[in-house]
Parts: sequence; C-alpha cells; structure tokens
Amino acid sequence: MPAATVIAAMSDWRTIEVYSTFIQITGELEIVRPDRVSDAVNRFGDYLHLRSARAEPLSVSYPILSRSEPVLTVAKAGVVAICPIDDAGDGNTALWREKVAHPASIHTHAFSMVGDVHVEPRHTLQDHLERYPGDFIPVTNVSALWVTAISSGTHALQRPFALLNPAAIVSFSLR
Repeated sequence: MPAATVIAAMSDWRTIEVYSTFIQITGELEIVRPDRVSDAVNRFGDYLHLRSARAEPLSVSYPILSRSEPVLTVAKAGVVAICPIDDAGDGNTALWREKVAHPASIHTHAFSMVGDVHVEPRHTLQDHLERYPGDFIPVTNVSALWVTAISSGTHALQRPFALLNPAAIVSFSLR
C-alpha cells in the first residue's frame, strides 16, 4: 500500500518593522509561499501575528513596559506603516500585478513622507484608496520623518519598501 503523501505549505519568516504613532515593533511575520509580504498584510483579518517581537519607543522620553515578547499580536488599525527589513525577495513574480509608480508626498498622523506609491494603470491614488479601503499601499523609495507636537525629538526613516496603512493618511499630493 502506498504511503500517504502530505503536502505542506512552505513558509518563510520575514523580519519586519511596524510603525505606529509612538512605537516601533520589530518581529518576524510568517509568509506562506507563494505569498508576498503585501499579501500576508492585506489578508483578511484585523491582526498580524509576529514572533520574536520587540517594541521600542520612537522617542527616548516614551517608556515601554514590555519590550520583548515571543509572540505578539498587532492590530492593523493602529499601524502607520510596515517595512520588511531583510532582502529576501518578495514572493512569486507570477503573482505580481502591473502597477504604475507615482511620486507622492504623504502626511499621516505620525509621519511626513515622500516616496513612490504604486497603483494600477489608469488609476489614481484616490481611486485606489476608495476601491480598496483596507489594503495597505505599496510605497518604494520611502523617506519619512516622525512628527509629533509633544516632543522636539525626531525619527528619520529611509526604506526601499513600505506598506502604508490607508487609514493613517491625513493628506497626500502626487507630484
């Protein structure tokens, strides 16, 4: 009698940074092949589950009581941006959809940033936001400054890729 064949989904753990208004969380997000980071983030559900996670304040004047956790659940609603920090490629290129990059200036409740937003051809960023209100937006060549009125400290961020929470956007301008 032949042995039963078990097909298991292959997964990778990608290190990501999660930025909120005052906290940066670094941890590992499970990516089930052939998904990409954006697929895992935009999957249905309001939470992300990270392993080996640590939280750090964006300013030294903000205390954090629990810095390191073996497993951490992150509410997507509280996220401004997610940045993969390892360069492991991003999944199966057959899943990529054609997108057009548009230089943009974006302000969120915590960051002022510039970068290239990627939307479907013949669509604007506003179209994308209205059609896919919960989907995090891919942004490349990101330069961001953390801006708060309560602190004179700042946090600069430059990343080749980020996923921006559309709910965090206060204003934007395509250049």
